Amino acid sequence: MRCLVLVVSVFLLSLPACAGELKPAKWQKDLRELKEQLVERHVDPFHSVSREEFEAAASDLEERIPTLTQPEILVGIAQLVAMVGDGHTSFYPGNQKKKWFRFYPIQLWSFSDGIYVIATTPEHSDLYGKRLVRIGDTPIEEAYRRISTTIGADNAMEYEYSAPYQMNRPELLHALRIAQSADRADFHFEGGTRKTFRPLSLKEYRAQKRTTANELYGGEFPPSLRLEFLFATPLVLEHLKQRKYYWFTWIPEERALFFQYNACWNQKDRPTFADISDELFRAMEERPVERLVIDLRQNTGGEPLIAKPLIEGLAGRSEFADEGRLFVLVGRRTFSAALTNAAELRSRAGARIVGEAPRGKPNSPSEGRDIELKRTKIWLSVSTQFVERDAELGDAEFLPVEIEAPLSFEQFRKGQDPALEAALSAELYLVE
Repeated sequence: MRCLVLVVSVFLLSLPACAGELKPAKWQKDLRELKEQLVERHVDPFHSVSREEFEAAASDLEERIPTLTQPEILVGIAQLVAMVGDGHTSFYPGNQKKKWFRFYPIQLWSFSDGIYVIATTPEHSDLYGKRLVRIGDTPIEEAYRRISTTIGADNAMEYEYSAPYQMNRPELLHALRIAQSADRADFHFEGGTRKTFRPLSLKEYRAQKRTTANELYGGEFPPSLRLEFLFATPLVLEHLKQRKYYWFTWIPEERALFFQYNACWNQKDRPTFADISDELFRAMEERPVERLVIDLRQNTGGEPLIAKPLIEGLAGRSEFADEGRLFVLVGRRTFSAALTNAAELRSRAGARIVGEAPRGKPNSPSEGRDIELKRTKIWLSVSTQFVERDAELGDAEFLPVEIEAPLSFEQFRKGQDPALEAALSAELYLVE
C-alpha cells in the first residue's frame, strides 16, 4: 500500500504550478468533506489501505491544490478515492457536472492481443486492425498503468475494462503526463501509423457518426454506439435493436437455448423477468434441450432479486448441473448485481462459468451510494454494504471461470463469439 501512496504523490508532485478555475479554498474544503464523508459512510474504508496512508495522501493533495489546474485536481481526487480499493467506491474525474473532460474521436478496447480502436469516424477507419503502441512518447503499457491509478477497482479486470476506455480523454492524458498537451495528442499504432487528434466537446462527441470495426455492420453506422451493439453478433443483433433487457432464443443445430440478460431490472412495457423465465421453462419442457446458456457479459448490475425466479427454477432442475449442461457467460462488464446472479447460478444451480473473469470480487464492499459536495458540485460513489455472494470463495479476487474464452481483435472484427462457441462445444459430464 505504501507503493500506491508513493505513486499518487509522485504524480501530484510532478504536476506544474497553475491556478485552478475555482478558488483553491473551495476545493480544499470539499476535499476535506469528501474525506470525512467517505470514511464515515464506507462500510470498511481501510480494507485495502491504512488510515495513515490515506490521510497522508489526502493531506498531500490538499497542500498541492493551489498549484494545480482544475483537471489536475480532479485527477488527484480520483487517485485518492481509488486508494480505497473497491469497484463501487469511485470518482470519475472527466464526468463531473460542468467540468467534463473532452474527447478524442476514437473508442478503444483491450483484447487478448492488445489495445485496438473499436469505433471511430469514417475518416479514421484505416486504424481498424492496428494495435495502439503509444500515446505521445508514453508507451501504451505505461499509459495504462497511470490511468489505472485513477480507477476504483476490485480486481485487475476493472483496469482492463476502464483504462482503455479512458484513453480518449485529453485532460486526463495531460494531467497524468501521458500527453504533452490537453489540446492535441499523437496516437501511434503498429506499423508506424500515427494520428494526431484534437479534442471534441461532449456535445460534438455525442453528435459524431462513428462506424465500428465489427464487420457485422458492413462499414455502415451501427444503430447505437453502446458496447452491446459494438460487440453484437448475428445471434443477438435483432433483439438488441428492440432494446430488450432480457430475451431467449433457440439454437436448433446445437439443441441449445440461449438466454440474454443485459440489465437487472424489469423492463417497462414488456413482460417481467419472471414472465420471461416462465416462458423459458415452458420452452425447456416442450423440446429436448441439450444446453442452456445464460449470457451476463453485457450486464453491469441493478437489482439482484429480479433474477430470483430464474435461479430458483434452475436450482430445482438438478439434471442440468449433474450433466454439466448449464453455462453462464461472464466478462469484464459483469458487475454488481449481475455478478451476484452469476455467483448464485454457479453455487446454487451448478452452472459452469465461461468467458473471462468479471471485474468484481465475489465477496466485496458494494451497494454504491452517491455523495455530492456543495461547493465544487463534484460527486463520487461510496460502498455502503459488504456483499457476500459465495462464502466458500472467501477473499478470492475473481469468480472462478471454468472455461476461459478470451476475445482477440480479429474475432471481434469478424463478429465471432468464442465464449458462446466454447459453451456449445464443451464436453458434458458422464452420469452413471
